[in-house]
Amino acid sequence: MITLQNERLRVCLAERGAEIVSVQNADGYEFIWQADPAFWGKHCPLLFPVCGRLLHFTHVYEGKAYKMGNHGFAQRKIFAAKQLSGTQAEFTLHEDEETLSEYPFRFALTVRYTLEGNALTIETGVENTDNKPLYCNFGSHEAYAAGGNFTDWAVRFEKKEDFVLTEQNADGQLTGRRIPYKDDTDLLPLSWEMFANDSLLFDGLRSRKVWLEHKGERVLEVEFADFPHLLLWTKPGAPYIAIEPWNGLPDTADADGQLRHKLGILRLDPGERKAAPHTIKFLK
Repeated sequence: MITLQNERLRVCLAERGAEIVSVQNADGYEFIWQADPAFWGKHCPLLFPVCGRLLHFTHVYEGKAYKMGNHGFAQRKIFAAKQLSGTQAEFTLHEDEETLSEYPFRFALTVRYTLEGNALTIETGVENTDNKPLYCNFGSHEAYAAGGNFTDWAVRFEKKEDFVLTEQNADGQLTGRRIPYKDDTDLLPLSWEMFANDSLLFDGLRSRKVWLEHKGERVLEVEFADFPHLLLWTKPGAPYIAIEPWNGLPDTADADGQLRHKLGILRLDPGERKAAPHTIKFLK
């Protein structure tokens, strides 16, 4: 476990999955969902090399089929951790025999956490260390504690939006339909009924930051300027809300299984690196 700390916050990071497991303020208030297995036994998983679910949990490369679970494998892997200072740490993952059995590419995946005041910046980067093009996506899945009456919580957007959902079927694949959700508002009051069909995947947001509010008070801010997609998710009945910046999408219902054809996929040539930060400000 790696700990970052300043006068405002104490942040605990796990080597498994390079995952945030706790963020507490000076008064001991816990911002992060504490992974109660009765609901969902994770905190803030890192998504790589895919975001969401592959059709039949399978992709094909050079005629060979590879199985891969929801959101890829990074969340379960042990990263090499380096504490750079009392307020900065970096986690690194390279391919190994297990990852190559799911994803036949060599890579260096890095996650750098920087704590400054009340802000935690997470920079995720992928470098292609192979001798062929690499195809991937990455994203974050931070889940925040939302105790008490769930309807006292809301997500406020930077700008007024005409919200449109990208529809997913019961297996988590995109159907191709875009569904109008709510018009001309910057506020989404939360309810468990919203998530009866799983996550809300918003298409075409103008906002690049959102706030989690409790009874009208801002608890935290998520800024995701370098991520084109944002999802909200919880399990009905569970006291947390996940706010998820992604740069990729689940498979479509008619996907051919080839990552290079996947909607929104990133292509990295040999030696190329792609990185994107997002920042969480803890406001209590």
